[in-house]
Amino acid sequence: MTRVLMTLAVLTATATAADDWSQWGGPTRDFQVRTGGLAARWPEGGPPKLWSRPLGAGYSAITFRDGQLYTLYRDGEQDVVVALDAKTGATRWETRYTAPLAEGQTSQFGQGPNATPLVLEDRLITVSFTGQVHCLSRKDGKVLWRVDLVSAHGYTPQEFGYSASPLLHDGKVILLAGGSAHGVIALNPQDGALAWGGAPHGISYASPVLINVDGQDQLVVMSSDEVLGLSADGGRILWRHGCVNRYRNNATDPIWSPKDGLLWVATQLDGGARVLKLSRSGDKTEATEAWFDRKVQIFHWNAVLVDGTVYGSIGGQQTFLSAVDLETGAVRWKQRGFHKALCVHADGKLIFLDENGVLALALVSPERCEVLSRVALTEKPSWTVPTLVGPTLFVRDGKTIMALDLGE
Repeated sequence: MTRVLMTLAVLTATATAADDWSQWGGPTRDFQVRTGGLAARWPEGGPPKLWSRPLGAGYSAITFRDGQLYTLYRDGEQDVVVALDAKTGATRWETRYTAPLAEGQTSQFGQGPNATPLVLEDRLITVSFTGQVHCLSRKDGKVLWRVDLVSAHGYTPQEFGYSASPLLHDGKVILLAGGSAHGVIALNPQDGALAWGGAPHGISYASPVLINVDGQDQLVVMSSDEVLGLSADGGRILWRHGCVNRYRNNATDPIWSPKDGLLWVATQLDGGARVLKLSRSGDKTEATEAWFDRKVQIFHWNAVLVDGTVYGSIGGQQTFLSAVDLETGAVRWKQRGFHKALCVHADGKLIFLDENGVLALALVSPERCEVLSRVALTEKPSWTVPTLVGPTLFVRDGKTIMALDLGE
């Protein structure tokens, strides 16, 4: 009990703005946390559990700011946006809205919600399975404004549900619209008004990525059959590169390496993975394929880039935790025993939760993977990436949300 109280006190005292997990992918949107003091190994039964409570279905990840957690879950025909006390898991507030499936959508893998809420200074942006955008007060969950991407911006609901998480850039909320009107839109967070709408193009399930190519901010977006680079101030198409797979959907975010101008783009099955070299000359951006490997496949889980190596699960029906050299595409090693892992990198360690609910801690390098600890933790399928705030890890599956102490 003393250990639990100390950890909760640390969470309250040390969770500064730099620790905020206020968006998809964490503080820097790359699933890496600049923190220290994590335990080298866990007890036999896994890391100490601070609290656990029921939560409904959905794959929306957990965001954090000012001692409060935010996520979404499904209850019948409703989406539920919930704010929880990070120290105890107690509900601060809930906001519900009706969100039935649209024509052509399937509930084969659930009805979401899939997208992760975006935390702003005093408000929260959420997106439903069918593309309903809500802006809520962080104080009490009151709906401040609502935009329907279908009716307002020509969005065609995707078969497996809207999944792209919103992005804040230049004071505007960036969203994928993916319809006949616009491919990407920017909304004013104060009232939901359209700040700009980009050229029309399709979208897929991956979230937009903000990069800077030789001084120019660009948005990288996946469609069903290509990857596109857009101007971040208007959505103008700057470059595009084919990225086709058998099922014509792309669910994994691209990964950007700013120091060498390399962009990792991975897809499922026969789509494989490729790295593009991006460079600018005048107003033109050149996207040149550095390498392509059909066997390096990632579907709906994430990967992390650390010092020129990409770590993540590679494969389709059977996957291996792997290390891939970003520059060459060489697979350095494969580790059995973990399937479709969702990864976070912190304190020199890889923390990952696989589809079967196994949580693990490992030391990884281009040369090897040393699994330090592992524990069966959640129910299958566990498809939500964990959230790390200081030494506290927040994890959810389709029924439960919990907080774990990963500290020394």
